[in-house]
Amino acid sequence: MLIDIRILFDNYEGESGFRSGFGYSCFIKKGYGGILFDTGADNEILIHNLNKAEIKPQMITRVVLSHCHKDHTQGLTGIVNLKKDFNIYAGKSCAETLLNREELKNVNLTFVNSECVEIMNGVYLTGELGENIKEISLLMDTGGGLVVITGCAHAGLREIFKKAKEIINDKIFALVGGLHLKDKKEEEIHELIEFLKSEGVRYIAPSHCTGDLARRLFKKAFHSGFIEAGAGSRIYIGGSCEY
Repeated sequence: MLIDIRILFDNYEGESGFRSGFGYSCFIKKGYGGILFDTGADNEILIHNLNKAEIKPQMITRVVLSHCHKDHTQGLTGIVNLKKDFNIYAGKSCAETLLNREELKNVNLTFVNSECVEIMNGVYLTGELGENIKEISLLMDTGGGLVVITGCAHAGLREIFKKAKEIINDKIFALVGGLHLKDKKEEEIHELIEFLKSEGVRYIAPSHCTGDLARRLFKKAFHSGFIEAGAGSRIYIGGSCEY
């Protein structure tokens, strides 16, 4: 099945006319459903990029918040001002913060614990992972392998991949999103690259908090499998992945 991912909020510039900012959001179109994964740090930038991408509010049927940091949740206000009839999924650790937001009083909020949740056919949330910063990642079963989407990957890719394979026992062939490697040393990043290759990852679209050094090393290691992702970038994933 073809999955269409559009990066809507990112530190890096992708396509011309899209505005960048520190944070992350992407829109995932799968069949007739649309998932907004994270909402970035700024309402105005997110709405501008939604309009530029020609994504109508009615196309968004689900919103997933990976974790409660402001660079992933602040754009939510702009979204609920456009539309309220969708499900918002967030971790239980975010409950107090979100329930205190006035604009979310009449919105359908579902809080996820450490157990996985299937939010659409073949689309799963890992449940909250990690210790100090709890975070949800999103998994998609393409029929040709798993796609993993992360907000910041605070729990670490090893833990995320372990949980992903417990949910769907298949190879992970694509990784998209923020990987929080901006403070890692080159040796640590090389070790992670070896891990990703050992897991069968063929395509990687790292952005947001990944860091310039890690992006350069990923590009060198994955060659044509490296996807230069930024605000406005579009990624098609099915039995194969292309940018």
